[in-house]
Parts: sequence; structure tokens; C-alpha cells
Amino acid sequence: MSRGFLSLVPLLLLPVLLTAQEPEPSEPIPSEPVPSELATSELERSRTCVPVLTRLAALEAELDPLAERARRIGSLNQAIGLEDRERVAPLELGDPLEAAVDRWFERDEELALAYADSGDDAVLAERNAARQAMRDQLREAFEAVNAQAAERMEAEGELGEMAQACDGAILVRSAVLEACEGSAGPVCEEARSREGVGGDRYRFVDAPEDLWDMEQLRPWTDPSPLLPSPEGGLGGAQTGTLLRRGNLTFVLSLETLIQDRSLVDDEEAAEFDAHLDELGIEFDDTRFVMTPALAVALDITTPLGGETHYLLHFGDLSDPLNQVFWTVPASGNGPIQGLFPAPGWVLLQLAQGAEVSLTAVQIPEGEPAEGQGMEAEAVFTLELTSVGQMPAVTTLLSYMASGDLAEDLARLIPPETPGER
Repeated sequence: MSRGFLSLVPLLLLPVLLTAQEPEPSEPIPSEPVPSELATSELERSRTCVPVLTRLAALEAELDPLAERARRIGSLNQAIGLEDRERVAPLELGDPLEAAVDRWFERDEELALAYADSGDDAVLAERNAARQAMRDQLREAFEAVNAQAAERMEAEGELGEMAQACDGAILVRSAVLEACEGSAGPVCEEARSREGVGGDRYRFVDAPEDLWDMEQLRPWTDPSPLLPSPEGGLGGAQTGTLLRRGNLTFVLSLETLIQDRSLVDDEEAAEFDAHLDELGIEFDDTRFVMTPALAVALDITTPLGGETHYLLHFGDLSDPLNQVFWTVPASGNGPIQGLFPAPGWVLLQLAQGAEVSLTAVQIPEGEPAEGQGMEAEAVFTLELTSVGQMPAVTTLLSYMASGDLAEDLARLIPPETPGER
């Protein structure tokens, strides 16, 4: 997704030279089937998630009436817009808001008949004003419900942040049962049922190692033109793919990074422009700087096998200097994210359908001997699918290079002075 007007994240490249562990450089770096710390990490996640998911279920049950109220207000608003009482029939006249909607329908019908008979613009104006007043009342009621829900959620403190590692996670049944001893709640009840791998809401495995065999791949998405985002910025003009291995998620996307030129210093702007020149992409909107960028998101909070770095690369790492295009330390401080201008050779490889992998490696401390690369041991590798990659990447790059992107940008954010770009 285009991150319109985000600050440019520096390219995180480490000066690491790698050599394969096998004597022959053509051999790929071997990797272990299951990272050594996976079991410990997932058992701890499952134990920790039991109270979190229990609190989430209780909060969801408490907020469900508010959610239902919000849905009903939305239906009332839609019915008014379509002038269709049957969409919300029967109205609950004991509810002041629904009683007000009922009165509005009766009065609106009277005004509609009066306008049909007379064609009086004053009657039409009265009808329009009454409709707007009713919709304003519904909006205020909706905002009140949202405020009540937000206040209740705020009272839960860090529950939302804690839930990120638990909501939708696949849990280890034995660890859940251990944490559920003497406790109740939906997650405990489903773990005790042992009917299949899970129930209606939660999924389980019998051993943490089983998670490493559970893989899901999503083909590269079809890019769309630049579009307004719900937040009021820019969206679209991106393509990406996703891999899930157990509870680990890895996302790679090719995006359009756009930034207001006035917010970028001259040196950085010159780098943007030079990068486009190298790629052969013309972008003539002088109000902005633009570049194709790669975004990486790795949902891993702690090293799973003693790895020190993660490498994004093509091929088997037999020729790291010509295959690796991004590296980042395995800090253990939370999920890893990166956003950086895509080098031309990387874009070419992507457009040709070259498969991308992320390899976790353990690099020993100390400097390599003169003239030698630093040895690294692979811990595990995540291989993204190339399904849909070639057409998606070439379509997006063509959209950038053809001038269509600049035209759409000018349409979405018109220049203050006509003709200025």
C-alpha cells in the first residue's frame, strides 16, 4: 500500500559477507527442520494466551449489545436513505430512537405527498431538512455507542496489545489445559473437548513442533491504481504476498512510496530522483518525490533458534553478495518491519518471477580473516510463493513508468495552481 507522506525509512543493510557452510559454494546453506526454541516459545505463548483470550471473550460478550446497537443504528440510517421502512420493520416504539425514526417515516410520507401535489420548493426544503436532522440524530447515537465501547476497552489497559500475539493464534493443547486448570472460559472448554483440532473459535495442535508443518501461502495480489485510503491518505498501487508458518507470519510487498517534496531535505530528494533515473521511470510531479519500495513485515518477537540476523534474498545463498538484498538483526524486541527503496536489480528479478526467501542465520561474533567472508549458519528459511508475482510486479512497474501513476496522483491531490505539477 502506498504510505502517502510517510517518512522514508532508511535502508537497513548490514556489511555482512556470507559464505556457505558446505565446502562447495554451489551447495545451499543447510537448515534445521524445526528451530530449537520453537517449542519453548509456543508453549509459553499458549500458557500466556489463556487468560488473555478469556478476558477477550468476556469483553466481547459485554460489548456485544453495543455492537448490536451500532448495527441497528446503521440499518436505520440506511432505511432512511432509501426511504424504505420495511428494511427495519418492525420498529421498536419503546425505544426513543426507533420511535423518532417511526415519526420521521410518517412525516416524510406526508411531505412527499404534499410536494407531489403542490411542487412547492418550501415543502421540499422542509423534507430535506427533516431527513438531515434525523440522520444527524442517528449519527450522534452511533458516536455515543462508539464512545461507550471505547471507554470500556480503554479500561482494559494493555489487553489490546497483549491480544496481538493471541488473537487467531494456533495453540498447543497441553499448555492450554495446564493453564486452564481450575478455570473456565471458551478457550478452556474447546481445549477440553478434543473434537478435532479445534472448536468454533480456537485452533489447537497436540505438540508445538506440529506448528512448523502448518504452512499457508497467499499468491501475489493484483495491484490497483492509486486510490483514496479510508484514513484520508493514499492507498493502492501495491502488490504483495504472505506466508504463514504456524504462528509466524511473513509479508513482502512492493509499494509506491510517495512523500511531499517540501518535507524532504535536498540531499534525500536528490536520492529519490536519482533512483528513478536509474530505473528509467519518469515522474514529473514536482510537488512530490516517489520511488518503488519494498516493505517487509516479520511477525516474530524472539529468535526461534539462536539466529542473529534475517536475510531477504533470491536463490540458495550460495552467492550471498549477489543474492541478498536486505538484512536486519534479530533483536528480540518485537515484530520486525522494514521499508526501503527497491534496487533496480531486485525489481528486475522480481519482474522475472525469481522466488524470494527469508533466511534466519547465526553469525558468530568477531571479524572475518582478511580476504575471507564471514561464515554464517542457517537456522531456518521461509520461501515465498512466486504465483502471480511476474504479472503483478510488471503491471505495477508499468503503471509507475507510463505516467498513469502521476496522472492519478494529480487527480487525487489537485495542484493549487492549475497546470502546476
